Amino acid sequence: MMRRSNMPTGKLRLLAGCATASLVLGATLGSAAQAQESDVIVVQGFRSSLAQALDVKRDSNGVVDAIVAEDIAAFPDLNLAESIQRIPGISINRVAGEGRQITVRGLGADFTRVRINGMEALSTTGGSDASGGSNRGRGFDFNTFASDLFNQIRVTKTTSASMDEGSLGATVDLRTARPFDYGEGLTAAFSGQIGYNSLSEEASPRLAGLMSWVNPDETFGANLSVAFSDRTIIEEGFSTVRWQDGNFRSVNGVACPAGPDCASIDTNSRVYHPRIPRYGRLTNEQERLGITGGLQFRPSERTTVSLDALYSSFDATRTENFLEVFFRSQEGQIDVNSVTLNSGLNIMDSGTFDISANANGTHPIRSEGRYDELSTEFTQFTLNVDHDFSDRLRGNFLAGTVTSDFDNPIQTTILFDAVGDVTGYSYDFRNNINTPAIDFGSLDVTDPSQFAFTEIRDRPQSVSNSFDTFAASLEFDANETWTLSGGLNFKQYDFESREARRESTNGSIVCALPGVSCPAGATGLPITAGLFTTLTGFGNDLGMPTGNDTAWIVPNIQAAAAAAGIYNIPGTVRSGNQRAVSEEDLGAFFQADFNTQLGDIPVRGDVGVRYVETTTTATGLVSGTEVTVERSYEDTLPSLNLTFEMSEDFLIRFGVAKVMARPSLGNLTPGGSLDSFNGPPFRYNAGNPGLDPYRATTYDASFEWYFDNEALFAVSLFYKDVSSFFTSSQSVEVAFSQSGLPANLPPASSPLFNLIQAGGDPLVEISQVSNGGSASVQGFEVAYQQPFTFLPEPFHNFGFQGNYTYVDSDEIIGFSPNAYNATLYYENERLSARISSAYRDAYVTRRASSSTGRDERGVDSSFNLDFASSYMVNDMIDLTFEAINLTDEFEQQIFDAGNLPNVYHHTGTEFLFGIRATF
Repeated sequence: MMRRSNMPTGKLRLLAGCATASLVLGATLGSAAQAQESDVIVVQGFRSSLAQALDVKRDSNGVVDAIVAEDIAAFPDLNLAESIQRIPGISINRVAGEGRQITVRGLGADFTRVRINGMEALSTTGGSDASGGSNRGRGFDFNTFASDLFNQIRVTKTTSASMDEGSLGATVDLRTARPFDYGEGLTAAFSGQIGYNSLSEEASPRLAGLMSWVNPDETFGANLSVAFSDRTIIEEGFSTVRWQDGNFRSVNGVACPAGPDCASIDTNSRVYHPRIPRYGRLTNEQERLGITGGLQFRPSERTTVSLDALYSSFDATRTENFLEVFFRSQEGQIDVNSVTLNSGLNIMDSGTFDISANANGTHPIRSEGRYDELSTEFTQFTLNVDHDFSDRLRGNFLAGTVTSDFDNPIQTTILFDAVGDVTGYSYDFRNNINTPAIDFGSLDVTDPSQFAFTEIRDRPQSVSNSFDTFAASLEFDANETWTLSGGLNFKQYDFESREARRESTNGSIVCALPGVSCPAGATGLPITAGLFTTLTGFGNDLGMPTGNDTAWIVPNIQAAAAAAGIYNIPGTVRSGNQRAVSEEDLGAFFQADFNTQLGDIPVRGDVGVRYVETTTTATGLVSGTEVTVERSYEDTLPSLNLTFEMSEDFLIRFGVAKVMARPSLGNLTPGGSLDSFNGPPFRYNAGNPGLDPYRATTYDASFEWYFDNEALFAVSLFYKDVSSFFTSSQSVEVAFSQSGLPANLPPASSPLFNLIQAGGDPLVEISQVSNGGSASVQGFEVAYQQPFTFLPEPFHNFGFQGNYTYVDSDEIIGFSPNAYNATLYYENERLSARISSAYRDAYVTRRASSSTGRDERGVDSSFNLDFASSYMVNDMIDLTFEAINLTDEFEQQIFDAGNLPNVYHHTGTEFLFGIRATF
């Protein structure tokens, strides 16, 4: 269902029209442009950054794209992921209104390697459950860094023997500023911005500064840069936490299953209803601090020593408030008084219900509050030494260490449940599938006396990643045609994940917790004045029906946690997330670079081979016992890159290589993870520390026409033949009591826990990831870039940059078949302005459990529009204005063959006013 193209026809035509018109004009007026080539044109700002990036691409042996900072401490976008998405073949996913991870040519974040100042690194953070939660994988979270800290991003989509292994998608190189970048003397820059968000109506400061000094002899330099931002983002919308079928207590006044209408909506009907229909608000408070420092020495003309340091902290709190109904696994407490069915979508698209409490005192109708404290600390030190032993022999030495520690010490959920029977609750999706009409019937959602404090959860967790790297290489100019190089490298990578759950120690029911005394006969603690606040003003620009509630009581998390004594309860280890992986990688390479002639055609490139040994030690819990498994494997990875200079302005590139990416961290644990919320059967996915890496052969071709100054039209083709892809082995279903899983594994309040407590023995589907067969991904990219200098004034100051990517695969998911980026800019001596768009198709994140397409999960298509501008007051001062997400694009996760709403949230438009000074 989500594999089709959802690209808006009008937007696609607009992009195609702009590109076609620009090419026609460029070809028609090309002679006029050539006539002006003798004129000296000095470019600056955004146009200058595009020109520098084009030079990087043109001079490379492989398929490379780059983004260069417009000026000192002036990167083109607010977020690194937002910048990288401008590159052909790259799409991003967003969390709290900003980019988090990237997908390159159809392969997700786990398949892309990120290096900072030449050293592999990994930074992770957390998010809401709907946005992926805590990152325990190999994917890099770009939202942990301020973009002001970096002056260049380089994305290499092909590979050479001299490049470290580990990527099937691309290698992303991030580079911070170094003193020798700025030359002799003192260089300083400062920027300040105030942001305003249309939904949160909050002001957010953003500050950055850089200072660099190099002595007159340019033999020593030092620099320091600092970036800080404080941001408040509100996310509002509707969600369902997916859809399912179920067996209700009665339908149209007759008890089930005997009632004549029960069969039309029971579990055999495959007619779905929302699991947890709810409106909610998420408030994100984020602080970023980034510091970079560098020292460079040039003790002789032949030696350069660079020491780089990078520190980044990303601290956040997130408060989630939802007004919801738990249909999930509680249909037996619900009477269906009326219902309408949508036969096209196979859902109950409207209904009226009477809802009763559960036997344990909880109630399906709830005001849920969750509070998270999250922090990521990233520290990196790298030492890089370049030395020329002679005019022909050069050497490089790199040593570095990097740590990334993510901590989520508080993840507390408080549940206020309705008291007693609620009659007349209704939902209606018929007018708008994304924002249904919801009425809570006899329940006054602003009256605390109609609720009780019934349940708690708290799940502290952490993730740590570290790299230690040592690498040495030599490069020798054998003659004018051949340059030979070789080297060794050693890399130690350590990963550790920890999680505990306090509700698994004494249960989640408040009245059963030690030290808590509930009134006789009460289902929970009374909601007194200090335990709650009232959420108001909900639904601005959401488009929900006017009759919906815009205010309801929400938990005061800190007061409620203190009343229940949550933080005094020791946590029970969550075995699925209590795991570690340690990898030692020893590699060697030999490479020959060449620059020769094939007849009259200049040909350059490289050919080589890389050999690497990997030793993996994986630790996890199996039935409460820590188990460690060690294994080793070897890879020999040849590669070839060719660039044919068919003319001065037309290049043809070819590349072929064997590549590998190591298994996902979650799959390597000897233990496993249990889904206690979806079933029966409930799924238990066992890890497999014996997994082989992903191995593939990649083929690339690129045709690049640099038809004018600062101009490019390029078409790139790619094909990746993955010989070892992971699939789940055949599953087996057994009763929980026969599974060998510990009885305390299901978390309290989960459907599996409740079934076991009620005396049931539900089925568990046990599966293990194993090495699978082949898979492939293929596609092409089209890129066009040109300043319109051939046009008459004032249009000659305009320019365009755009690209389109098509990706296809029958086996791999998580990518958009169609994606494009387009930027139209204007730039003269003082004014710079641009408007940028980014589109990607809908994509699948989880396959359906059957051929009907039911239960498939994905993300709907998206179109983001941003604006940025600056005005040069004088040679030192610029004024800036930016608008992010101009159209207030919604994040929309979808479910099932009918593209049913799973998440439909928005974060508003952000406006930033600023000043930038350079000295």
